[in-house]
Amino acid sequence: MAINPISYTEKIVRSFLKYQLSAYPFADQRLHDQMRDLLSIDKVRRTPLMRGPYISLSRGFREGASIDQLVAEGVFHPHMRQIIPGAIEHVYGHQEQALRAVHDGQTTLVSTGTGSGKSECFMYPIISRCLELEAEGANPGIVAVIVYPMNALAEDQLDRLRGLLAGSGVTFGMYVGKTPEEEKDVSGHRMQAGSSRADYEAVLSDYRDAGRPDAVHPVEEVCSRAKMRSPGKQPRILLTNVKQLELLLTRQRDVELFEGARLDFLVFDEAHTFTGTSGAETACLIRRLRQFCGKDADHTTCVATSATIVDEQDPDAARNFASRFFGVPAEAVVTVREEYEEDTWSPSFSPPAPSTDPRELLLNALAAIDSADPESAVREVYVLLTGKALPSGEWKEALFDELRTSKLAAAIRVSLMCPRELYLLLGELQTSVGREVSEEELLAYLTLGAAALKDGRPLLRPVVHGFIRGISGGVVTFPSGNEPKLWLSSEQELAHHPDADKAWRPKILSCTTCGQHYFASHLKDFHFTKSRPEGGQLAEGGAAFWEALDVVNGGN
Repeated sequence: MAINPISYTEKIVRSFLKYQLSAYPFADQRLHDQMRDLLSIDKVRRTPLMRGPYISLSRGFREGASIDQLVAEGVFHPHMRQIIPGAIEHVYGHQEQALRAVHDGQTTLVSTGTGSGKSECFMYPIISRCLELEAEGANPGIVAVIVYPMNALAEDQLDRLRGLLAGSGVTFGMYVGKTPEEEKDVSGHRMQAGSSRADYEAVLSDYRDAGRPDAVHPVEEVCSRAKMRSPGKQPRILLTNVKQLELLLTRQRDVELFEGARLDFLVFDEAHTFTGTSGAETACLIRRLRQFCGKDADHTTCVATSATIVDEQDPDAARNFASRFFGVPAEAVVTVREEYEEDTWSPSFSPPAPSTDPRELLLNALAAIDSADPESAVREVYVLLTGKALPSGEWKEALFDELRTSKLAAAIRVSLMCPRELYLLLGELQTSVGREVSEEELLAYLTLGAAALKDGRPLLRPVVHGFIRGISGGVVTFPSGNEPKLWLSSEQELAHHPDADKAWRPKILSCTTCGQHYFASHLKDFHFTKSRPEGGQLAEGGAAFWEALDVVNGGN
């Protein structure tokens, strides 16, 4: 089963809280119990340690043309059917628009969200063109340069290309700072000549089963700088970054890398990172690269991708950006946005309030999704959540159809069209369904909605953003005699007692070995040079007291 965003987020937060508890291993049982209680997930959502979760619901993308149709129309080389994973029968509607534009040689800006398949929009046409050149027996030379703002993104794409192009005959390589200079410096397993994609996948599976993280290099991967520079050995597809590309164009020893370069495609991933001075310098680099390879703007198809570059207030902003960036007329730029399927809901059922404890309900829902027998577990949770049983049949489809009739599920769908903090939605949902809705019940609906599948798509697609941080400094107050009251931060304590600015609220620390706690505080006129503290102000009975200071200008 695919990752459930709600379940996965809850696991991360719970693991983080356990780690935070280990940072304060109090031997004092009173303090230990308080810390454990403060770090329970239901209370942390109301503390400075956590903001969110902010949740929105993605809409399903409109289905586009089938792979077979694109092959039949000549958009794809026939061998693309063997390269594209068999589970993919259709592309999304926005992918189809981008694929056709790139195939036609149009400058294309793909501005769609995370997980929308932006990489396929340029990678599939590039691979298809490389297959055509291989079939024609074309001369060696770089066909596409794909530029990433970070090496991590380039490395991720390199790993994907290994799986796609193993056994295809289409060569590729990554030239960044860490690329080995010589073949002898290449680490990992090299596949033998004639190896197929199945051979590559078998070796990779054996490595991963054995817990070996070593890279497995297909025959098609050009792994060293020396080999990339060798005449006739240049990769068809070159992955790099901006700084490295600039060096390649200035260092004499790298000139041969671009010998005979076709430069049919030039791609910039995450184009929104190239703004301001950096964007201007990169735009100049694009023109230098084309000139270096002897190509003009009409020859090289330029593609940019970004999840955030579109300006809703200015529909032409993306087109104008691509025009300036690539040096082409604005009217020649094709901008691609997401295209969605129409949601069909028929809310007719108003579920009653769950009869079980909300926290227990959420825990049961999370456990059901990850259980060894999710069908029976989900059916039990659905009864607890809605008060009625799921119909017989395939449970994911039954859950999909049943939740579409729920007025609460439909109200959640409407309320989460934009990212929101969950607790802010509860009032809206109470108005919509006519009863109080707990945060845990809401999360349970999102958990099951993400697990409900029909025709390969989930009913609800939660996108979760949470912000968590460690304990910056716990403090203790003594509101009743000597009994300590633990707070996760002085800000939190001050928010509850804004008038008690003179109260002693020392930072509390603990020994990681024995768990003994101790206080760190700054006091006015405090001295400890003899056998007992000195200074401070005298009180009745000869006692003394020291005023707490907010800044470090007193004694410890």
